Amino acid sequence: MSTVQILTLVTNVSGSGPGHSAVVVGQTVFTFQDAFNGWLDKRSGWVIDSLSSYLRGNEHRPALLQTLSKANPKSVVKYVNRSIANDDDYLGSGVCSQQVALAVNYALPKNIIFDPKGFDTPFGVFYCARRLALVTSETYSWPGRGKLGASVETRIVNKLKSDYPGVLKKI
Repeated sequence: MSTVQILTLVTNVSGSGPGHSAVVVGQTVFTFQDAFNGWLDKRSGWVIDSLSSYLRGNEHRPALLQTLSKANPKSVVKYVNRSIANDDDYLGSGVCSQQVALAVNYALPKNIIFDPKGFDTPFGVFYCARRLALVTSETYSWPGRGKLGASVETRIVNKLKSDYPGVLKKI
């Protein structure tokens, strides 16, 4: 049986920015991030990749994976496929964290509302899953940490300390 996970990537380029959210079903990552090809060739903003490949491409920043209870894997895939069929474009149809929140909400029982409150950010999605007690386990990795410049690593470490306390000790 497949699991549903929220993948939070801490920070963007060079240790700045809010980071990124994606949803994982089994070993498949569904990430709403394609801002350019989606607009240019009339494809949706969704990118589908294997979890191992996606994590390899993002080793330069911490990856936080939250396994969720109560989320139906088939419903997540159904939501993403409908979004792709509707040609939902990045920015025009929201950003990564908004689409992840919508996909997770679609996959939950009707009595649970997955709403990170305010403008959805990766931080908000991460903590909404915790607040709703949906998280059965969390795993963290940052294999590219030693390959970063000192200033970039410091920015990321500070972000982890301020926004994700306790995670740094487990990486």
